[in-house]
Amino acid sequence: KQWVSTQSRRGAMSEIEEFLGAHRDEIVVVRFKDHAEDSRSYIREHLGEELKHLQTSAKVQINPDPNPRLGDAITSNKRLLIFVNGGFYRSGYGFNPLSQVESYIGGGATASCYSTQEIVNKLMSDKYRVANDRYPLQVDWYYTYGLCLWDLAGLCDEMVLHRIVEVNKEIVNRTHRPINLVMIDYAGKGNVRLADVVKEINQYNIKLFT
Repeated sequence: KQWVSTQSRRGAMSEIEEFLGAHRDEIVVVRFKDHAEDSRSYIREHLGEELKHLQTSAKVQINPDPNPRLGDAITSNKRLLIFVNGGFYRSGYGFNPLSQVESYIGGGATASCYSTQEIVNKLMSDKYRVANDRYPLQVDWYYTYGLCLWDLAGLCDEMVLHRIVEVNKEIVNRTHRPINLVMIDYAGKGNVRLADVVKEINQYNIKLFT
């Protein structure tokens, strides 16, 4: 969801607080990024104060750990993770700078979707962050500058979307870390559901890491 004003942002955070208060096994990740230049100064100065009450809320609290164990987050009721662009970050408020390892490839695929090895190699090129589990590992499934273009969306859905499962297995094998996030920005043309692919990844990882 994109929040375009202070009022809508506060309203959205109130909705999230109420939802997490009513669903004690759920975790929500919020990312603040890509704001218009003229709003950045205001956000930097006021975001911390707007979210400060979530450090002591009885419904849910902000987790200061950028990559916590999910079971620990649920047990401690620190089930809200907030990341902000580096320019908005201010210490002392419990949220973290937005810094992740991404499979983003600037050229964009034009003839076919990227291979498993190409995606893994892109992630592995950021050697320091891959080795440091404070940085989430993110696979980008964008149609502009990611794994596929829109014209290939059907191909990516039907034949290649499951490739994310293989990327996760290869990353786990090489780094002993799982994929943390899958980012997607189009509704594909095929019948394969992203939720089913992510579920398969999660089930595989749970068997290995629990």
